[in-house]
Amino acid sequence: MIARLSGAPAPPKRLAAWIRLPDAPVNRYESAVAVLGGQIYHFGGFRNASIQASPEVWVFDPARRSWSRKADLPVVITHVNTAMLGDTVWLAGGFVGDNPGPATDQVWRYEWRQDRWTPGPPLPARRGSGALVALHGRLHYFGGYGEDRRESRGEHWVLSPSGSDTMSTWIPAAPLPKPRGHLAGAVLGDHIFALGGTDRHDPDPLDVPWVHRYDDESGVWTEVAPLPSPRSHFEQSALVRDGRLLVLGGRDLPDGRESLPDVTEYDPVTDRWLSLPPMPRSLHSPSAALIGNLIYVGLGGSRAGNPDNREMWRERTDALLWRPVAPPPASLGEVSAAAIGNRLYVLGEGGSWTLGLDLGSGRWDSPDRHAARPAPGNHHAAEVWEGKLYLFGGLGAGEGVVQIFDPVQDRWNFGPPLPSAAGSMASALIGSQIYLAGGIGAQGTSGSAWRFDPASGTFTPIAPMPRPRNHTAAASDGRRFFVFGGRGPGSGDHNQVANGFDDVQIYDPATNTWHLSGEGQAAPAPLPQARGGMGKAIWDGREFWVLGGETLDGPGADRHGVYDRVDIYDPAANRWRRGPPMPAGRHGVFPVLVGDRIFLVGGGTRAGRSSSTIADALDLRAMERHTPP
Repeated sequence: MIARLSGAPAPPKRLAAWIRLPDAPVNRYESAVAVLGGQIYHFGGFRNASIQASPEVWVFDPARRSWSRKADLPVVITHVNTAMLGDTVWLAGGFVGDNPGPATDQVWRYEWRQDRWTPGPPLPARRGSGALVALHGRLHYFGGYGEDRRESRGEHWVLSPSGSDTMSTWIPAAPLPKPRGHLAGAVLGDHIFALGGTDRHDPDPLDVPWVHRYDDESGVWTEVAPLPSPRSHFEQSALVRDGRLLVLGGRDLPDGRESLPDVTEYDPVTDRWLSLPPMPRSLHSPSAALIGNLIYVGLGGSRAGNPDNREMWRERTDALLWRPVAPPPASLGEVSAAAIGNRLYVLGEGGSWTLGLDLGSGRWDSPDRHAARPAPGNHHAAEVWEGKLYLFGGLGAGEGVVQIFDPVQDRWNFGPPLPSAAGSMASALIGSQIYLAGGIGAQGTSGSAWRFDPASGTFTPIAPMPRPRNHTAAASDGRRFFVFGGRGPGSGDHNQVANGFDDVQIYDPATNTWHLSGEGQAAPAPLPQARGGMGKAIWDGREFWVLGGETLDGPGADRHGVYDRVDIYDPAANRWRRGPPMPAGRHGVFPVLVGDRIFLVGGGTRAGRSSSTIADALDLRAMERHTPP
């Protein structure tokens, strides 16, 4: 038993998001891309650092991991995008020939099964670097640059192909509210999205973060949440997957980044951008495609105007559930965390820092950017109310105090003192009230429970916990206060490693009563593995998630006494099931739900005092469609 908890833990497992594919036979940059018959077509693009264009069409077959060549483009064009109607690929506008080529109004159709090109109805005016998408059997072209190659254009035209298309013409529609080129177009449901781009072109481009949504029924554009930073040159790497928009790579000149590794996802339901694991290298104007549910990406360039990359990658199938997150700038244990706005704030044992993760860019703020909490301590209970983070008690300096962080003011203040000093309490927000129970006090584990009104700053006692506990996992389903497992009298009464308990205790504010596992036929099912140190529980709207934890000599833990297990509880069915194990087992974590992703940052990799910079996130949407091997 002692030997099991001794010695340095093995290096934690780090997640890999991508696998390398065969290199492309050519260099390409700003190629148009389409997925046809399960293969990825690359149409034209620039071929060298002299910015010379190519008419060649190259195809990558993922099944055979091989490249082949098809019929050349009928004209050498760049700055052109593809759209699919039936089995026909459409290309519209673009710049002709080597850089700087003139804009064109030409439209071309590619029948890929016959490997044949035919002309289509020309655009009303010459345009290059505009967006082309297909929705409800019609083509939409918007944005781009005119014959001067400089000024941004906002015109929006629609084509309804009929018969042989010889009689079809483009008709005007609502213009783009903020004209720009080098933007990406995407269709999600009944909406068209205009993503990022560049205001002006030669010689003084300005990358922008603007995002607009077009409603095809009303004909109205609406500005939505911008990209996390100014971004352009990802026209061929904007994808749609599982009701989300994905943007890979590109450029951000205002921030001095000529190429980006960033992979960024937009959720239209929450109007929020979140980062995904970055590409293996920074790429300007990469080519990306979605086959099945996996992203393929590559080509492009590491610097502006230089297609110097032939490498291709594919997402790892086994990295779609748990995804790596950038490690924090400091090692943390006994973590407390919260998502406020589009930032994740993390703090814990190891320092007084308030660490901030920009969820859109996936980058951490410097440790000294945010105000340090005045009573550092550890084992804080934490809840968010009206955009502020409330920390309750803790061990060490946090004992007996309430600390409140206002991210808008970037300031910590003290709240009213706790009625009794305790650390490692269970907490949950129900409506406008914060409920607290248990924890470790001077005399050991307490069963005291309180309701805190943050508006008035007052504590009101409630029925005490029937089974005093510390180091629990707790959350609310919006009505009741659920407390899972933890330690207490008989197994970890003070702050020491112990096996803990499998209790489930449920408090009902309406009746001021507790409902316990093991008491009666309708009692809640106990936690499948007794333990403590799991950190916060997560309620996803239907089920509770309990992650990780620690033990002295309980079954199923690793040789350092920590668990990688994930247990999921359905209160309606009163049933537990197993979730995908954590990539690295640890305790003292504080899971945070952002949209449909659970973030885990830091935590100890061995029972007792330990910390880490491990960071990962579980994608609950991927979990829903995952079938275990």
